[in-house]
Amino acid sequence: MNVTGPGRVWDARGWGPRLLVPLAGALAALGFAPFHIWGVTLLALAVLFVRLIGLSGWERPGRAGFRTGLLFGLGWFSASCFWIASAFIERGPEFIPMIPPLVGGLAVLLSLFWGAAAAVTAKVAATGYRGWAATAFVAAFTLAELARGHVLSGFPWNMAAYAFEPGGWISQSAHWIGVYGLTMVAYGIAAGLGLAWTARRVRPALASGLVLAGLFGLGALRLQDATRDIQPGVVLRLVAVPFRQSEKIDPATAGRITDAHIAISLAPGLDRVSHLVWPEGAVNGLATENEGLLRFVGANLAAVTNDPPVWLMNSLREEVKPDRSGTPRRHYYNSSVAILFDDDGNPAVAGVNDKKKLVPFGEFIPGGEIVERIGARIVSTALGSITPAPEKRVAHFPGLPPISPQICYEVIFPGLTPGGEPRPQAILNQSNDAWFGSTTGPAQHAAIARYRAIEEGLPLIRSAANGISGVFDAHGRADRILDGKTAAHIDVVLPVGTDRAASMLHINSALLLINVGLLLLACLWAGHYGRKGGPGSARKPNVEKQAP
Repeated sequence: MNVTGPGRVWDARGWGPRLLVPLAGALAALGFAPFHIWGVTLLALAVLFVRLIGLSGWERPGRAGFRTGLLFGLGWFSASCFWIASAFIERGPEFIPMIPPLVGGLAVLLSLFWGAAAAVTAKVAATGYRGWAATAFVAAFTLAELARGHVLSGFPWNMAAYAFEPGGWISQSAHWIGVYGLTMVAYGIAAGLGLAWTARRVRPALASGLVLAGLFGLGALRLQDATRDIQPGVVLRLVAVPFRQSEKIDPATAGRITDAHIAISLAPGLDRVSHLVWPEGAVNGLATENEGLLRFVGANLAAVTNDPPVWLMNSLREEVKPDRSGTPRRHYYNSSVAILFDDDGNPAVAGVNDKKKLVPFGEFIPGGEIVERIGARIVSTALGSITPAPEKRVAHFPGLPPISPQICYEVIFPGLTPGGEPRPQAILNQSNDAWFGSTTGPAQHAAIARYRAIEEGLPLIRSAANGISGVFDAHGRADRILDGKTAAHIDVVLPVGTDRAASMLHINSALLLINVGLLLLACLWAGHYGRKGGPGSARKPNVEKQAP
């Protein structure tokens, strides 16, 4: 293995050091739920930065940087998103061949964003100005995360900020700078550690330590001011019944899952409950049109209490609308639904709120009807593609303040909570995490959802099949939770939210402009002085030591 200096592996060539890059990316996944060993994630990112610095003596640092970022990303996303494969396994044997092209392809696609960011960082590092290389690293990778959260519908899963456990001190800064902002800070801390390593100076490490201390301090102040006020008259019963997704798909066992939810719902104390909350996946198909099911649930509730609670459930629903040619076509929506019962248990649909952000290949086929006609199938339903809601609206369900339903996958998107008036007073996340099996997926999904509560300053009502359920306050904390592994229920009150200064849309737009400016400044400044050949210019490439 060739090296440019004794013991310096960060600028070494050959397959050995290259393989260390995806290994570091894979180890970074230990920062995500359920582990939250965030120090490993920061050190792994520091290793990435150090490696990009070490490429400055290579003949084509930009190309080498792209390859390095791609490999690191493949390790990161393969280790932290492997659970996606379980959805295809649960769906049935005929879907298993889709795992390599779709799951593997997703890891490659996400890693391309990191490859581009790493290429820019390596090019700036080649000028010899490590400070500007650190600036480029922070800005380029933050922009890469913003891009992968929005391009091609976006997939902002497992950003660096999610290594910090929601509800803890560090996570509270997301209330002011959002999860993208906290991710930017994480890259800055990692760059400081990397500069301390390569330059063998204490100051960058001290700066990183001071930033961490500042995050701890701000978080402690926010938690100290946490209110214990609750929404009057609201008592929520969250119900959990463990099941496998393959059991829900099978008509022979799907009914038993619904029956088990009904049985748990009727536990003692129902007369004190205002709202009964079921997760996505508790009922099959077009439940709002299943008059028999609605009446059966209503009759059982009315037999226990004279004042049946409002039933918050999740269901597909159907609308027939004309297409552009005027031909009537069926449209299916994934909806949060509020069912109101009278004293005798007679049901009435009192409100619906449709899902806007749909899962590619899970709820719709990218490319639409043309791709469906050649045989492509969606994973989560036997129906055709789900239709997205035109916009995300505030829901006005009986007995609740205005809320923002965010169904399953929707909750991973920062800024989806509607702004304006009336401002939502809570987020409702009904999810079916049975797709993820016994992997880390359910824990990661819950952690990401809790960050929405911190960002928006709103309590989160989370009901997840085979996942973590609970009512989390505006700081991402809950006194009691359901882990989804046993059949159980909890009765909990609804906390009030906190004020927030700016919308997530404005915060993320500001971060976009700031990082574009920083990246341009780093590229222009480093490029200018690199061409002049000043004291900070890049050393000549070592063309004699080519990579094998």
